[in-house]
Amino acid sequence: MEDWTSARQSTTGAAQRAAVRSAEQAVSDAWIGQLVAAEYEAQVAVEICTRVRERLTARLRVAEQVGDPLTIAETRSRLAAADRVCAGALDTYAESRDLLAAQLDRWLHATRLRFRESEDDRRAIGW
Repeated sequence: MEDWTSARQSTTGAAQRAAVRSAEQAVSDAWIGQLVAAEYEAQVAVEICTRVRERLTARLRVAEQVGDPLTIAETRSRLAAADRVCAGALDTYAESRDLLAAQLDRWLHATRLRFRESEDDRRAIGW
C-alpha cells in the first residue's frame, strides 16, 4: 500500500509540475508571438517611410529640374518631416529587433529547461 501511495504522489506531483510547465510555455510562447508581431510592424513602418522618402526625393528632383520654387519648398518641408518620422521608425525597429533577440535567447533557455524537467519527471515515475 505504501508503494502505491508513494507512486501516486509522485505521479500527481509530476502532473502538477507538467501543468505548470505547460502554462509557463504557453505564456512564454504568447509573449514571443507578440514581440515577433511588434518587430514585423516596426519593419513595415520603416519600409513605408522609405518608400515615402523615395517618392519625395524623386518629386524634389523633378521640381528642381523644372525650377518650381513653391514645389521645391513644399517638398523639402515634407521630406524633412519624413526624415524625422523615418528616424523614429528606425529607432523603434532597432529596439524591437534587439528586444526580440534578447527575449528569444531567454525563451530558448527556459524552453530547454522545461523540457529537461519534463524528461526528469518522466524518468522518475517510469514513463
